[in-house]
Amino acid sequence: MAMDNASEGVPLEFPAFPFKPYPIQLHFMTAVYNALQKGGVAVVESPTGTGKTLSLICSVLQWLQDHHHGKINSEVDHILSNKLKSLHENEASPDEPDWMLNFNDKNEEEKRKKRTAKKQQSKPANGPKRVVNTLFGKVDETEKELLKKQTETVSVADSINSSDDELIFLLADYDSDDSCMKGATKRNQNRVSTSSSEEDFDAEKEDEAMVKVFFCSRTHSQLSQFIGELKRTVFAESMQVVSLGSRKTLCINEDVLKLGNATRINERCLEMQKSKSSHKVAVSADRRLRKSKITRCPMMRKQSSQQQFKQELLDSVPLDIEDLVRLGKKLTTCPYYGSRQVIPVADIVVLPYQSLLHLATRDSLGVKLKNCIVIFDEAHNLVDTITDTYSCRVSAVQLRQVTLQLSGYLERFKNRLTAGNRRYIQTLLVLINAFIRRIDCIHEDKKLSLQEILNPVVEEETPKLLGYASNGRYPRDAEIMTINDFLFSLQIDNINLFKLRRYIRESNIVNKVSSYGEKQSFQVSVPLESMSSTLKSNAAQGGSTSASFHALADFVLALTNQDADGRVLITPSCYAGVSNELLEGNIKFVMLNAAKHFSEVVDQARAVVLAGGTLQPIGELRERLFPDVPEEHVHIFSCGHIVPPESILPLIIPRGPTGKAFDFTFQSRSLPVMVEELGRLLVNVSLVVPEGIVVFLPSFEYENLVHNLWMSTGILDSISRKKHIFREPRDASSVEMILQEYKNAIMLSTCNQNSDKSGAVLFCIVGAKMSEGINFSDGMGRCVIMVGLPYPSPSDPELLERMRYIDNLARKEISISQENSNCSIDSGISALKRCGQRGKEYYENLCMKAVNQSIGRAIRHIQDYAAILLVDARYDPGSLDIRTLASGPTSKLAGWIRNHLIPVRGGFGEVHKQLRQFFKYNKERAINQSLRGAV
Repeated sequence: MAMDNASEGVPLEFPAFPFKPYPIQLHFMTAVYNALQKGGVAVVESPTGTGKTLSLICSVLQWLQDHHHGKINSEVDHILSNKLKSLHENEASPDEPDWMLNFNDKNEEEKRKKRTAKKQQSKPANGPKRVVNTLFGKVDETEKELLKKQTETVSVADSINSSDDELIFLLADYDSDDSCMKGATKRNQNRVSTSSSEEDFDAEKEDEAMVKVFFCSRTHSQLSQFIGELKRTVFAESMQVVSLGSRKTLCINEDVLKLGNATRINERCLEMQKSKSSHKVAVSADRRLRKSKITRCPMMRKQSSQQQFKQELLDSVPLDIEDLVRLGKKLTTCPYYGSRQVIPVADIVVLPYQSLLHLATRDSLGVKLKNCIVIFDEAHNLVDTITDTYSCRVSAVQLRQVTLQLSGYLERFKNRLTAGNRRYIQTLLVLINAFIRRIDCIHEDKKLSLQEILNPVVEEETPKLLGYASNGRYPRDAEIMTINDFLFSLQIDNINLFKLRRYIRESNIVNKVSSYGEKQSFQVSVPLESMSSTLKSNAAQGGSTSASFHALADFVLALTNQDADGRVLITPSCYAGVSNELLEGNIKFVMLNAAKHFSEVVDQARAVVLAGGTLQPIGELRERLFPDVPEEHVHIFSCGHIVPPESILPLIIPRGPTGKAFDFTFQSRSLPVMVEELGRLLVNVSLVVPEGIVVFLPSFEYENLVHNLWMSTGILDSISRKKHIFREPRDASSVEMILQEYKNAIMLSTCNQNSDKSGAVLFCIVGAKMSEGINFSDGMGRCVIMVGLPYPSPSDPELLERMRYIDNLARKEISISQENSNCSIDSGISALKRCGQRGKEYYENLCMKAVNQSIGRAIRHIQDYAAILLVDARYDPGSLDIRTLASGPTSKLAGWIRNHLIPVRGGFGEVHKQLRQFFKYNKERAINQSLRGAV
């Protein structure tokens, strides 16, 4: 791997940077610019608060501007466009000769004429028809008429018993021998393939000619911050920018938004785009039927409004998600579809991780990465995002609901369906029943109490060194298996899942059957008390018939992955409690191989930039995301913080004010003596730290326990006499409000010299909303207290499989032994011990990445200052336990903290002294700087 640093060359100039850059920022921008010229994968690490986002914008867009203006060597540019693909294929593709390139240029106009002629020829006689893209195929609006012709031979009696409206739910002919669609769908596919192949090829070449920048981050708030930083540069005026979001964040149809759930919003949106039919809906009060016409969304009726939205978006400064929603409401048109229209002409596309990483979503948006620049900010989340995106779960409730749908559909249309369709539907029913049997393996001797189900037995030999949490919420009888072992256990060896996957994709069965099932449920008015327990459970969970079928389809598709790429986690149904209440189980596919899907991005893009404040260890990141990219095409840059050493005070506090050792392992952290000692620490710190204190705790449950115990012992009253107290809410929608109240309390206390309070305390949760992407600059975070080490639970079977997977990556053997293929969850600690060094290293990295992200919230600019308190004896590098490890937790702290770390070896008086001197010095320094600025 190439290590890019300042010594490799003279830093470049970046005139778009809105102020004079610090040397660290200049070196960072130079490293990114050079990496884009070379192509490949760049890993750039810069601590939070160093202007990383602004530096990314100025370096990447400077390169893009130079590229558009032809300042970059065209020959190098041509080679780089196909470099990664050639590397993966281990062969060099020769450049096209000049006469071929000239020939292509001369015939461009002729090709466009041919495209137009092909379009005219492909139009049906009765006018244009619209094809709606869906998750599993295309729905042709003229299909209803074609299906009517196919059903002319149906008996008169059957026709009398059928409604013409039901014909839209009938599947097109399907030949199971060659797995090809016949009738209307086949004719449509042939027409599309013959009429659009040349058009798609030419359109792809045109798209490749325009290099775009795709900027991705995890949350919409982080993307909004990117837009805000972009507006500070001249690129906001010179380049076209579009922000993309989900339907849930961009929808302005109040009736659709009332559905709440993202899945249901997506389904209703797609339904409104393609449905023009009326449905009979039962009114439960008097059982009378009324017609409810489902039409196109009112926000999509006027094409002129969509065009106006597009034009205003192109003419305005860069807009974030909130701006797009406001513009959509102003023009009464859909911002979700309106923003997608701008993608072809945009220079910069800003979108969430999942929208770019998920292939189906990427295709539906029309995002093409060929020869483009892809930037992933906050890239420490990237591996988990990819594996979560391609993991899926289906519950026993959903499986039973789909069984009812499929059985009812087959019974209704069995005389109209072709043999191929009937055979595949019956195969699906066999598969679903096998899934249900696998989940429902319940025996009388395995009845568990609810407490046993939610809290597996904790082994006595839990290592206090690492503080393994043992509060996993997985039933003790859960199993995790390889894909092949799972399929063998179902005894369905005769089912070809690849053919079944193709059938699901091509036949549009998901939408046909679920739409028919929902229509039937509307037509029949059934009292709630007479509904089946399955339907009532599903209704209580907020699920829809379509969502259940999609969950099943996703799981079937997942089972066609390679055996080494993932695992199947089976959580069986079981009885719980005194009443023997049945808790329905589920099966989940857990994706392990993130590199498989990330390679799709790397292979297409010209360059991929992974940026973050804490990306160490880089070796693990590379191994899990891009192991096949040659070292010479991996560029790494890492820098320190811009703040001087005197602006931070990182202290390790192994003991409390009374001398008790802080032990926040899972077994000890809830003991009253430990919670009270932590309370005494916070009372003392509140007396000396001005303005805001942010306390990070390992979980919401632990925060609630601490709060209640402090309230009963009077510790909370002692803290509140000096500081206002705020708590992070579980509801994400309330986070901004709490943050604003916390900020206002600090400002009021600071401005009011006669106030008894000197600021506020905010209790946050590691891994929750406030631990990442939140800016606790200046007075909002004068002190950050990290309580304990937030290790994940070893009872999590998914975590254990990832650890085994990483161990096997090191050995280049992506497989697990038969001994581990059916792992019982109550052996979490034992399994953790059996993992290799790489797996254990990964386990500790998860913890320390969370620590680094949390404590990095405080220092946000060069004049900021804060104290960082690491409260736990395990942080002390001089402890006996830590010496038994090859590396302790402190070795994985960010360098700008680790290099200035001070272990407190004396009494608590030393902590008090260090804090008082630190804040006195920085307060005087801030006053002097203010005076110099005024002069």
